[in-house]
Amino acid sequence: MKACLFEAKEKYVICDIEKPVPQKDEVLIRVKVVGICGTDIHILKGEYFSDFPLIAGHEFSGEVVEVGEEVTQFQPGDRVTADPNIFCDKCYFCKINKNNHCLDSHVVGVTQNGAFAEYVAVSEKGIFSIPDHLSYSEAALAEPLACVVYGIRRSGIKPGEKVLIFGAGAIGLLLMSLLKMNGASQVVMVDISQKKLDFAKKMGASEVILNNEDGEKKLKAIAPFGFELVADATGSPRVMERELQFVEPDGTFLVFGVAPIGAMMKVEPYDIFRRDIRIIGSYAVKKTMQYSINLLASGKIQVKNLISSTHPLEDFEKGILDFYHDPDHMKIQIIP
Repeated sequence: MKACLFEAKEKYVICDIEKPVPQKDEVLIRVKVVGICGTDIHILKGEYFSDFPLIAGHEFSGEVVEVGEEVTQFQPGDRVTADPNIFCDKCYFCKINKNNHCLDSHVVGVTQNGAFAEYVAVSEKGIFSIPDHLSYSEAALAEPLACVVYGIRRSGIKPGEKVLIFGAGAIGLLLMSLLKMNGASQVVMVDISQKKLDFAKKMGASEVILNNEDGEKKLKAIAPFGFELVADATGSPRVMERELQFVEPDGTFLVFGVAPIGAMMKVEPYDIFRRDIRIIGSYAVKKTMQYSINLLASGKIQVKNLISSTHPLEDFEKGILDFYHDPDHMKIQIIP
């Protein structure tokens, strides 16, 4: 089969490798669509905990072509997506319902070969059916939406509260959509791309602010005392440092964007103490995939317009170049 193999830091190749053989508890999926995620870029840059060589890709959908002898819930022809985080369900954290901190987890596309390939093998525990009316492209966004569902739960958002989101890409827009559904009275978005901000406004953002010299003044004018929830969807430590000033006293700062491992940000502990600020992390998903699929299937969350470009696997490099050099890109997907 054809696959995009990350051979080493910032080095990848499209090559032919053996098609995976599903183990007794695994499902073999013919990949229809796979999205490029910021985490994939961190992996390629050597900024994540993955080892090389690796086939990355963890946001995907496809068709079941073969099942292991112990698989009971799926059969060839089924339309599926997957939670790439395969938990052991035996360790200390799994037993206290903190599965995303499993001590023996395996992550498709991160610690084991993923979906930047024609086929991928995944444990049945991570497989989810998708309805016929949901396209493969939409279903490939179920995993990032599941991360957002978990992040919103972590945020503790309450009806009527004001929200500020830095980063108006696909993840920022998913956060905005779900926060509005959860009762936010105002969702303001900040980005360096005016095109993204114009799109965010069409999608329902209350206000949009270009991240320039005047941006901070405009935010202070909108919310002089700050916002109950400030969410980062940029993954930039330098941006995060500036975001904290906009958190209202007794408010919450949600760290959703993924920063490179080892990157640092400066925080004044007294400021956190004096203003009663809660800093909340949101790592991956925790049994939220089915809720994400429910939202997509219901039409309450629309994702078709978040897909900015698609490329065949052979043109993977074009997708990477879009990610690196097009500041207006949203979700870039690969069609194996």
